[in-house]
Amino acid sequence: MAGLTMALELARRDRPCIVVERAPRLEEVGAGLQLSPNALRVLARLGDLDDLKARGTVAETVTLHAARTGRAIASVPVSSADGTPYLSIHRADLQAWLVRAAAASSRIELRLGRDIGAIARDRSDLRVEAIRSGGTEILQTPLVIAADGVNSPTAQRLGLGGPAATGALAWRGRVADGAAMPPAGIEAWLGPRRHAVAYPIASGRETNLVLIEPADGSANHADLPARFSKWDRRLGTMIASVDGFTAWPLKAVPGARPWRHLDNRLILIGDAAHAMLPYAAQGAAMAIEDAAVLAAHLDRAADLSNALRGYETERRPRIDRVRSRVGFHRFVYHLPFPLSLGRNAVLASRSAASLAGDLAWLYDWRPPRD
Repeated sequence: MAGLTMALELARRDRPCIVVERAPRLEEVGAGLQLSPNALRVLARLGDLDDLKARGTVAETVTLHAARTGRAIASVPVSSADGTPYLSIHRADLQAWLVRAAAASSRIELRLGRDIGAIARDRSDLRVEAIRSGGTEILQTPLVIAADGVNSPTAQRLGLGGPAATGALAWRGRVADGAAMPPAGIEAWLGPRRHAVAYPIASGRETNLVLIEPADGSANHADLPARFSKWDRRLGTMIASVDGFTAWPLKAVPGARPWRHLDNRLILIGDAAHAMLPYAAQGAAMAIEDAAVLAAHLDRAADLSNALRGYETERRPRIDRVRSRVGFHRFVYHLPFPLSLGRNAVLASRSAASLAGDLAWLYDWRPPRD
């Protein structure tokens, strides 16, 4: 996703690029995700936003519920001040939209079914091995942008190590039973050491359900209904309606991970650079923002070194601020009784405008002007 967005941002500036992808086909994989207004402002420049909105569901609020009773604690507005919407969508639908836009560009070449091997300096360029079943291709390029995810092979090849375990596990499933699906919008249930999130995907035909709990090694799918049995009955109905949950151990990249490498000829973006817990639903949005900002710096700077340094100088403070917000959500969402009563009372006492103001710095962000 970060790679395709990066390619489209480069193409709109008339810069050719090659996207190298391990998968032999770009198939429908993954789970649901949320695209906040800061991400949609970037995507609106890259393709048909109305088509993208039709593939997902526009949300006006995120409704927070007490875990046991299901009582609504607060509804947090998520549309931006300028009217840019907030979208929930299946990852496969976003990927299909990006692939369609990339295929329509003469400046983007997709090379599928290739693993990246050795990357080394070769005079002023990089020499990159692209390994496929029929042999190895050698690519010469002035810049490698590594958008290869939280388990980034590029980062490990650079000696940065893998991501760190966070002690949390996400169970992801899809609800297709209309009777069990929640009303349109995004909902979250907050409880001690656990929380749950549900939102529509597939143009509202299904609901993506995510249950987050401690990764203690003993949890399994069969016990999920029991572990949430004392929670809101409506949530319990949704859990029972999921055919099968997939376990996703949640990992994060250390905040101090360096992004620039090989004399400013290689840079990590997206989850490869700064994967974080999903408690602010900003993983996809930060990767999309990365692409817009990096493309702008590549356009404006006199050389690659200045472009990559300027990009990192601009992006690090924002990533750090989002990471801090994620930590705040993790703490507040999982407060035990009776501390949760204070949390609920404070949230319930605040106006919608006040709640929206907490995240204005995040959702009102705009991509660099051309």
